[in-house]
Formats: sequence, structure tokens, C-alpha cells
Amino acid sequence: MTKGTELPGTAGPGTGPFTVSAVDAEGVDLSSVDASGFTTNLLDQRPDQGGASTVDELSIAVLAIAGDTAKLRLSPK
Repeated sequence: MTKGTELPGTAGPGTGPFTVSAVDAEGVDLSSVDASGFTTNLLDQRPDQGGASTVDELSIAVLAIAGDTAKLRLSPK
């Protein structure tokens, strides 16, 4: 995934789609705005952070970062 990639959100109320807002050596930044205007930011997500981040029913794990590209795993929680 690279900057600007859109990831699906959760079904029903909750988090809208995520957008990859940055990928660099510091980590991956993701942002989301749901239908009500609520904003969620996941900043500096890294493969070595100890596990996936979970927002509502979506689990997001950064598996690897190489330059400006990241490999992520998305799974329902």
C-alpha cells in the first residue's frame, strides 16, 4: 500500500474507509472519517509494535515497510 490507498471500513455504523496518509521509515499513518464526521487516526503503525490495531470490528496489522510502500493485513475482528 502506498500513500493515498483507500482501505475498506467496517460494515454498519462505525469506521468509514481508511486512507493511507503516509508511509515512511517512521511507520504508516491511516485516517478515516465516518458518516457522522467522526475522525479516527492511526499514526506510526509499525510491524514491530507488538500486534495489530483494532478499530470497531476491523483489525489492521502492518507486516512490512519498504521505502514508501507498506504491506498490511486487514481482518474482521
